[in-house]
Amino acid sequence: MNLPIFHEHDGPEISMSPLIDCVFLLLIFFLVSSMTKVKNRDIPVDLPASEAAVKLRPSDRQSVVGIDAEGRFYWNGQPCTTNFLLEQFRDLCIADPDRRIRIDMDRNTPFGRFAEVMDACQFYNLSNIGISANEQSSAGQETAL
Repeated sequence: MNLPIFHEHDGPEISMSPLIDCVFLLLIFFLVSSMTKVKNRDIPVDLPASEAAVKLRPSDRQSVVGIDAEGRFYWNGQPCTTNFLLEQFRDLCIADPDRRIRIDMDRNTPFGRFAEVMDACQFYNLSNIGISANEQSSAGQETAL
């Protein structure tokens, strides 16, 4: 009895459909995970204009202190008290003293409220501080930074 050992048409097959499905799923996963949105921590304030303003990329690694026109404080977009703000500064100086702090202040805010925030930052040795402003273009138009 003569049995054929190998036939050319009986070779092992690899189905490409499941492999293509896996590749597409991985592609979708990486696209979605890389397009995470930065949290919006802005408050509605009328920012002052500045000709020397530098535009920085938004980051989740920054903390935002807001002061509205009435002098009310906000921490990362949420209204807060002065004591809560000081507690956050204390926790920040212990956990991450180099974290960037952005101050969003209305142009009509009483200067004393801004001085309170700066004094607290200095007391807790927080020195990476930026003040949010509008960029003054040469045509006299303002753009938010």
